[in-house]
Amino acid sequence: MTQTIGRVDNPLLPFEGDIPGGLQPGKQVFVQGNIPNHAEGFGINFKCGRGGGADIAFHFNPRVSQGCVVRNTMQNGKWQAEEKHGGMPFKKETPFEIIFLVEESQFKIAVNGRHFTEFQHRIPLHRVNALQIPPGVSIFFIRFDAPYPAAPAMSYPSNSSYPPQLPAPIYNPPIPYVGLIPPYGLQVGKLIFISGITRGTDRFTVNIQESPAGGSDIAFHFDVRFNCGNNNINEVVRNSMSGNSWGSEERHKPFFPFRPQANFDLMILCDAHVFKVAVDGKHFIEFQHRLQPLGRFQYLSITGDIRVTQIRYQ
Repeated sequence: MTQTIGRVDNPLLPFEGDIPGGLQPGKQVFVQGNIPNHAEGFGINFKCGRGGGADIAFHFNPRVSQGCVVRNTMQNGKWQAEEKHGGMPFKKETPFEIIFLVEESQFKIAVNGRHFTEFQHRIPLHRVNALQIPPGVSIFFIRFDAPYPAAPAMSYPSNSSYPPQLPAPIYNPPIPYVGLIPPYGLQVGKLIFISGITRGTDRFTVNIQESPAGGSDIAFHFDVRFNCGNNNINEVVRNSMSGNSWGSEERHKPFFPFRPQANFDLMILCDAHVFKVAVDGKHFIEFQHRLQPLGRFQYLSITGDIRVTQIRYQ
C-alpha cells in the first residue's frame, strides 16, 4: 500500500512546485484533470529545479490537434530527440488521470488506468525535484505517493491495466452508483479507493452491502453529513444494517476531513476485524465488523450530493 506524501487541489496555472522528497524508484505522481475544448494540448514537466533555465528531465506533452503525445528532455537549453509513438489516449472535454510511475531506468506512464508508454531516464533521478504544468488545461489535483514497500508491486506488464492483475478503475460513474466489488466481493485485505468532489453542503453515503437492491444487509454504512441537525454540525455516521434493522450508530471522530465543493480521496481497508478508513492519506476511523461472513458482501453503493471521479480496487 502506498502512502500519500503530498497533494495539491485545483492548482492555479501555471503551476510549479517541489516534488516532496524528490524522485526515487517506486514513487508515483498522479495528475487528474480535463482538457478544455479550446485547448490544443497541454504539458507536464519534471524539472531539475525551478525557473526558466532549469533542465527538464521529462517533458510530457499531449498534442490533441496533432494526435500524438510528445516526450522529450531539455538539457542546457536544448531539446533532445522527441518520442511520440503510441497514439493519443486523451480527448477534449473528457476527464483524464495520468499515473507516472518512477522506476530505476525509466518512467512508466498509465492513462485512465491503462499502460500507455515508457520513457527512459536521460538525466539522473536525484536531480529531479520539481513539477511544472503550464496553462492550457484544467487540473483537479496533483498527488505524490511514496514508493511501494516491495519491488514486485512497483511494476506492471506493458500490455495490461494498471496496476497488475487488478480491474481497471471506474471513471466518472453516474450517482447513485451500485457495482460489484471485484473479483469476489469483500475479503480481508481488500482496498477500496474512491476519489471525488463534494458538490454542496448536504450529504453523501458509501455502503458496502450484500446485494444491489434496496433493503440489502449493509456491512458498512459510511454517511457524511454537512450541517447536520439543529446545531448544523458536520457528522460522519457509521453503522450496519441486518434484516432491515439498523445497528447502533457511531459518530465519534478525531476531526471532520471533508469540505464542501472540494476534492477528496477516501480509502477503505477491510482488515481482519475492522474496516479502516483514511481520507486524503490520513487515518480517520475504524469500524468493527458486525456481520459475517465478509464474502457475502459483494456490492459498493454510493449516493448523495457528490461527483465521483474514480473508483478503484486493490
